[in-house]
Amino acid sequence: MKDNSSKQADIYVKYRPTYPQELFDFIFSHIKNYDAAWDCGTGNGQTAKELSKYFKKVFATDISQKQIDNAYEANNIIYSLQPAEQTNFTEDNFDLVSISQALHWFKFEEFYAEVKRITKNIGIIAAWCYSLPAISKEIDQIVNTHFIKIH
Repeated sequence: MKDNSSKQADIYVKYRPTYPQELFDFIFSHIKNYDAAWDCGTGNGQTAKELSKYFKKVFATDISQKQIDNAYEANNIIYSLQPAEQTNFTEDNFDLVSISQALHWFKFEEFYAEVKRITKNIGIIAAWCYSLPAISKEIDQIVNTHFIKIH
């Protein structure tokens, strides 16, 4: 994964849009345990901050040290510099893997193999972006039947 966000990390933390509480409520409604979450591609820790209110521990990773240096701090958030596709986490560790506006940067096959390795059997993966793209009437209809929109 290429680091595309270090140059503007201080601005990024200031102007990045936030996510609605309804999104987190929806995700949390599917989680059984709140021991550990991995916020992958954490950037400024925006999602890690929300997860830290519910999980005992949040492990937040990014490939940009400058993003991590500008990230939200909490006692139960552990930041580290790690690529999405290969981490030092132990197997069957996480109840939730979250990816906020970063999935498109990852090498999918390697990332999903890593998620499978480090996520508990009852754990979930949740990935989202700011909004779904509008391409054409036909394609939009297919996309909208496979994704849930939360307003």
